[in-house]
Amino acid sequence: MFDKRGSKDLKGNHDDKSVAMHFDTLSSEKSKPMFKRNIFKILAVVFLLLLSAVFYTKPIRLMRLFNSPSPTEVPKKANQNVKVSLSINGSPVGQIDMKSSQNQCDVLNQALLQKKIKSLDMRFNRDFKTSVVYLINGVGKKDSVWWGFKVNSKSPNQGCSYINVKNGDSSEWSYLGN
Repeated sequence: MFDKRGSKDLKGNHDDKSVAMHFDTLSSEKSKPMFKRNIFKILAVVFLLLLSAVFYTKPIRLMRLFNSPSPTEVPKKANQNVKVSLSINGSPVGQIDMKSSQNQCDVLNQALLQKKIKSLDMRFNRDFKTSVVYLINGVGKKDSVWWGFKVNSKSPNQGCSYINVKNGDSSEWSYLGN
């Protein structure tokens, strides 16, 4: 008499070979679905942990907002009026009234607006990434830059667009060409 699990003798007993084969088949069949069931359980647990971590931290943040004292606002530094002394080619031009947020290029623009200088040709240069001066009061060349500047008798290593003015600064512009 035979069945699906292996051979049986006349009394209905399994032989040892067929029992071992049947056990191996059952264990490998059970292990595959068991692994799949476990991996889905593990993924579900990880997902729930991540989800709960996201929602759990939000109430804490909100609690901190409600329980903390309201922050005091730090007042922004207001644009203060400053005075900069300007000289061109060694000749004093005068005091230029400016705002503290302006830069050394703006000294020349303000001097032109305040009628301390007659003319100004200043353009932004992409190579230097700053404004450069071509002409002041008609001195200079329209196609090349020969104007340099010093702030408080020191030559900066940056262009005039990068250096903010401070109260009492001395801005000196000199034509370096011939």
